[in-house]
Amino acid sequence: MGEASCPKATIVVPVYNSARSIQRCLDSLLAQSERSIQVVCVNDGSTDDSLNVLRQIAQADDRVLVIDQENAGVSCARNAGIDVAEGETVFFVDADDYIDARTVEHVLHSMESADAEAAVFGGVCEPADAAPKRVQQLMSPKAGTFGARDPQLLFHSNAQPYACRAAFSCELLNREGIRFAPGLALGEDVVFQFVAYALARKTVVMPDKFYHYVMESESATHEFNSAEARAKKLDAHMRMLEEVLEGWAAYGLLDLCPGELITWFLDLIVFDLARLDADDFHRVAARVNMDLATFLGTDWADMPAKGAVCRVAHKFVATTSGFSMADATLFYLSTRGLKACLERFL
Repeated sequence: MGEASCPKATIVVPVYNSARSIQRCLDSLLAQSERSIQVVCVNDGSTDDSLNVLRQIAQADDRVLVIDQENAGVSCARNAGIDVAEGETVFFVDADDYIDARTVEHVLHSMESADAEAAVFGGVCEPADAAPKRVQQLMSPKAGTFGARDPQLLFHSNAQPYACRAAFSCELLNREGIRFAPGLALGEDVVFQFVAYALARKTVVMPDKFYHYVMESESATHEFNSAEARAKKLDAHMRMLEEVLEGWAAYGLLDLCPGELITWFLDLIVFDLARLDADDFHRVAARVNMDLATFLGTDWADMPAKGAVCRVAHKFVATTSGFSMADATLFYLSTRGLKACLERFL
């Protein structure tokens, strides 16, 4: 596509061993009611027939660009797509998922009407009973418009964490140098959006469920949510927190809402922490305390607004104490309420 025919949107699709699902995904993209699109498929070192399928589709439709690279992970694949994006707005769709036919049209219209640099929309999980209620809730955002550095968007509107149900101005991504963090096995899109949301001049949240999230057994997120390997899961969450803290430090955002950031992170890990033995808890607690003290100061445990959260936070500072399921229950009662707490534990 030349400069004279600059598309309105670029859709980036990272592809790894997706030969069985990529046709359905790309059919949904190429059938968009908004025809002015560029589809960038990044083959991330697939060992199946994915690359041949992509090349056949690209030969039939010149809106499709195929990039072939050695396996480097989903973050690097998405970054490669951003780097060649010609569209004014960038979307992300995973190769085993698909979107409704009017997704791009409606999202671009909402962004233009609100003069927004980012948009968030909803989705559905397939099959519906494969997703925990928490994931289903996160796929059901509430309508709203938010300015830059708004904690309500980051923590309270069900707007995150999935990059695949959001769209971003290409100008925003390039102006601020926003890219995905390489090497993360979990939460790379959370890290991305903690920066993108904070720096976008305006973000519009749409309740429309345009995205179809297919929870195959091969899905990394699905496996992580259902796996018993708690130590591995906690380590991945810790790496995600460290990337968020480093990103916020680089962009001067650490003073934005540290108490809410701490509450959000502890909410991710307290359930798994309560099931660790004492030695593993002390190891994780020491790492959390070191990271948060380094970036937020040694008084970080006093920053959350709710007393129940502070009490849990202080257990990370005084690592001689343990952490029980009763502590996790009181934490969730404070942050999520009784109904959500019962759903979490039952």
